Amino acid sequence: MSKGTGTFLLKSRKFWALPMLVWLMLICVSLGWNIYSLKQNALTTFKQEAQTLTEVVLSTMLWAEQHGQVYLPVSEWIPKEPFFAELPYRDVETTCGLRLTQVSPGAIIHQQAEFGWLHGLTRKSIRVVSLQPLNPVDAPDQWEGDALQMFKGGLVERFAIAGDGEEAMFKYMVPIRTASAQTLGKDIIVGGVSVREWARTRFVVIKPQINGMIISHVFIFFTVGLAMVFLLFRLRCQGLSLDRINKEQKAMIAKLDESELKLKEMSITDELTGLANRRGFFVLGAEKLDATKRKQTKNWLVFIDIDGMKSINDNYGHNEGDRALAAAADILKQTFRNSDVIARMGGDEFVVMLSEADTISGDTILTRLQNNIDTCNAANNTNYRLSLSAGIVECDLCEKNCSVGELLKKADELMYENKRIKKTGKAGRETA
Repeated sequence: MSKGTGTFLLKSRKFWALPMLVWLMLICVSLGWNIYSLKQNALTTFKQEAQTLTEVVLSTMLWAEQHGQVYLPVSEWIPKEPFFAELPYRDVETTCGLRLTQVSPGAIIHQQAEFGWLHGLTRKSIRVVSLQPLNPVDAPDQWEGDALQMFKGGLVERFAIAGDGEEAMFKYMVPIRTASAQTLGKDIIVGGVSVREWARTRFVVIKPQINGMIISHVFIFFTVGLAMVFLLFRLRCQGLSLDRINKEQKAMIAKLDESELKLKEMSITDELTGLANRRGFFVLGAEKLDATKRKQTKNWLVFIDIDGMKSINDNYGHNEGDRALAAAADILKQTFRNSDVIARMGGDEFVVMLSEADTISGDTILTRLQNNIDTCNAANNTNYRLSLSAGIVECDLCEKNCSVGELLKKADELMYENKRIKKTGKAGRETA
């Protein structure tokens, strides 16, 4: 992420919205997972209790089968079973006059379930169903019938949640197996023990826990949310402060670079004429010479001196001498290209390096220079005429390797030769 993008995020609403949205999602996921876990625990608890009850029921039925015939006193809770009507000993009476009736194991289970339900010992409905019931009450319903068929396929238990919301019901069932001589000792499915319970009885128990969990999550959300807002505020302030410091540092670095560039320019620039100074000429000239060496083109170097500079200073003062130097610099700027290196070497001496000048001759250069000198003298109202002596030297980089020092030395010699010719009254220009 770039610094600009980071600053944009710090100033945008996303900086606040994204962390809070992520935190809200985490709280919702945590709350949902905890509520789901509570409900799963309720289901697991029901299943474990149903397993225990079915073990008790199967043990009771085994006990009843081992005793062969079980008799209980006749009452409104224990009516006579009509499917035992043809048994000769269905009803008996003790010597004390107590009337007893034979009951089936299934009826015993029903009596146990009703007794436990009435006395609040259990919230579950328990019954024994059979594939061939003697009592129509023991006939399985659709879900129990499907379970019995699954038990024949090898299923050892069946658990399901039937219905939705308040009408949801937990159902659990295990098979009743028995062995007979006809099946050669193999267990066969003769029925099953079915346990049921309304889901709302479980959810009523866990509802306070769910409410407490919702309250605790809301409290945690707002508490941690406020802490996050405070931390985000501090982070935003620090980020914006760092961004401001970075901008100030960049501005300072830019100013330092600009100052350094100005200092560098000042170090290689002549203050009076605005041209390069001696140091600048050697730096810029060397760079220009290296560039043209790669291109294998021709260079010219012109060494120029103002004639009679001492006389101008003596007769008209140094201020006029400075104006003469500035006028000479303007003539050189008009004569040569911007790409050429023009420098004041010191005093009244100037030097120019023309690069990539294959199509220019030395005579053309000196003629152009003299024409600009004449134009300057015609325009200036001074008591003296400005005169320049020049020495020009050619360096063909295709033929030999030249250095700035060598070119300067040769041009200097030619310039002084030109000055000597002027003094002796001989006109001419020397080109090498």
